[in-house]
Amino acid sequence: MEEFNPRKTPWQIDEADYYEIESRDEQLRFLLRYAVLAPSGHNTQPWSFRLTPDGIEVFADFERRLPIADPNDRELLMSLGAAVANLRVAAAHFGYGTTVLYRTPREESVPIALVALRETCAPDTSLSRLFAAITRRHTNRQPFQEKAIDESALAAVVDFMEEHAATMVFVVPHDRRHVADLVAAADRVLMSQESFRHELADWIRPNESSALDGMSADAFGIPGPLSALAPWMIRRFDVASSHAAHDHELAEQAAGLIAVTADDDAISLLRAGETLECLLLLLTLHGIDYSFLNQPIGIEEMRKELWSMLRSSKPPQLLMRIGYGRPVPKPMPRRPVESVVK
Repeated sequence: MEEFNPRKTPWQIDEADYYEIESRDEQLRFLLRYAVLAPSGHNTQPWSFRLTPDGIEVFADFERRLPIADPNDRELLMSLGAAVANLRVAAAHFGYGTTVLYRTPREESVPIALVALRETCAPDTSLSRLFAAITRRHTNRQPFQEKAIDESALAAVVDFMEEHAATMVFVVPHDRRHVADLVAAADRVLMSQESFRHELADWIRPNESSALDGMSADAFGIPGPLSALAPWMIRRFDVASSHAAHDHELAEQAAGLIAVTADDDAISLLRAGETLECLLLLLTLHGIDYSFLNQPIGIEEMRKELWSMLRSSKPPQLLMRIGYGRPVPKPMPRRPVESVVK
């Protein structure tokens, strides 16, 4: 058997293997191979799962939280919602209907969601059509081309956003520069904080690391030999000014900026994470790249300023850019399913 490679093996799933499985529990474990490919802040993968007669229970792993970057666990909860979305998309592809019951998290021993699964001859096509994108979806932190989104792809994105208007808002072109200024200003504040830099550095891995989580340095354009020094450099040096200039340019040159909006309660955030992942899969199907620029949301006054620009009824929870970029070097690592099933 080939050795497990955390940046390769989890992403290479042969769906034909599913049809050779006879045990229902093993079928559900197979579906979880898609769930664990969901995005998460700093690629912390803050989830675990338990199989039940009704389906799959989803648990929050608060030991993987980011107390500096995400003190209210908003991104953690949305990551769990994204994992649920992947699970539901894969389930629909393999002939299951799904129903999700969310709970407000109180302690790690209590599941945050139950995804009930039932076999059906009429699965949700709005979910199953996204299936091919799960193993292709990767966050792309590289600069994007100054190129408009293809008209047919943009129409599909706009249709999706209109369907989820309470959760998705485009930043209007008139406000683009102002939002880019907010991103840069937030960068300067956050990256000047030693605690923020140390937490970030704790989750950055050398490119050839065997780590099962975290962000590999090549995602930030740091080549092979230098990648081992990346965590040390981030801890040691205040790079706020250069980082701010870089992210300002990313925001200004993107083909579009999208905010994810939701109320701050746990269930709203979980549902927003589900919707977000469906958008990311749709973008992937249409060859559109994305990455997140959440810095202003981490500073309450800047978050309020962004909210007023969006003219939305709910506060912003994430900010992302979309466009066309170079292919990512390799996907980020993932833990094997065996390590996240209780």
